[in-house]
Amino acid sequence: MSLSSQELGQLEQAGKQIGDGLQQLLLISPPSARTISGMAKWLGYHKSNCQRILQAAQKTQQGLEVLCQLPGMASLEEFLQLLRHKALPDTVLTTLEQQIRQWAELFALHFRSHADVKRTLAEALVVAGSTPAPDRLLLRQQHFVSSKALIGSSIDLVFACYLLTESEKNPEFLQEIALISKKNFCRSAEAPPFVQFYTHPHPAHFDRPLDITAASRIDTDQFQIGVVQPYSSPGFLTQYRSYSASNSGIVFADDGVGMPLDATFLFSNPDELVNPLSHQSRCSSTSISIKTPTKKLVMAVFLEKKIDMRSTVNVGCYSGNQKVEEGKLRPEDMWAELLPDYPDLSILHATSSQVKTVDEVPVGEMTDFMFRFAGLNKADFICYFMTIDYPIWSSTYRIYFQHS
Repeated sequence: MSLSSQELGQLEQAGKQIGDGLQQLLLISPPSARTISGMAKWLGYHKSNCQRILQAAQKTQQGLEVLCQLPGMASLEEFLQLLRHKALPDTVLTTLEQQIRQWAELFALHFRSHADVKRTLAEALVVAGSTPAPDRLLLRQQHFVSSKALIGSSIDLVFACYLLTESEKNPEFLQEIALISKKNFCRSAEAPPFVQFYTHPHPAHFDRPLDITAASRIDTDQFQIGVVQPYSSPGFLTQYRSYSASNSGIVFADDGVGMPLDATFLFSNPDELVNPLSHQSRCSSTSISIKTPTKKLVMAVFLEKKIDMRSTVNVGCYSGNQKVEEGKLRPEDMWAELLPDYPDLSILHATSSQVKTVDEVPVGEMTDFMFRFAGLNKADFICYFMTIDYPIWSSTYRIYFQHS
């Protein structure tokens, strides 16, 4: 039975999700259970099936290979039943169950047996291997060049950084501090002006963004948005013109058309992100939408360790840039908009050298600025970090967490 490219794409995505789920499972399993014999002893599971599970977990970049490596459906169900008897975080096990359930539905739709899976997908892998894979970086670069010419504006580098900690004032929410820095924004005379969007409703009596300096400190009682003067072009704040309450955007009318400018914003948000440790959604998300063609995106999320201990992380690039309604984010609903572009996510110590300088942008210095503003200790946080060359214009890059 031959499969269409769309069907193969669905299977590829399902396989990658299971591979990611198995990797998350191994991270929280006893170290001794990460070998064939160790897993067999820990679960009381057949060694040959343990071997298949571990091989599948190593193939996360090839979804079809994951599906080929997996045990049969009955053995997978046995695997899940054995895991349910272990003291594992609910989020990890629930996610894996959902991923395997999706695979079971695709299996029933396309295959007669496990042998049929291997035969059909092996043939598809051979065909794929004989066809040169597109250079995704080159494609994204071409997309950037075309989008820049079409839109008339571009940015050299966007640094998006988020600090997430439990709110001391209201335990129902997380306290979020975000810094968005844009280096070398440049536009033509016909292009729209510089607009910074955000998700929080305008606070009462909003007049203009704050002037954020090294002496500024957080006000945990209200939403704050301001221009960080030390990391913005001289006089940028004076170019502020207006705001739009309908689409949560603040407008800057730069007079120097064709002249690059730097703009850095800081947000403090005490009452929008629900606390996933107490809320029924059990999921929190940070994201950045690429509204201007951009050469490089750097994204960092500093998650408080006491939250991170009960979390699993996922990352993806999604079509569109609509806001996910807070408290209703469900990972199983997100796959329908997931684009076939897979950023690499690093988990780093908060003071890692990788979080120092990127393309001459002092991202480490900026994060130190955020921690001083928030009055928080960097040592209490874990950093999730990724860089993407030529991020896809009009898409959203999302790092989201599931919490137990």
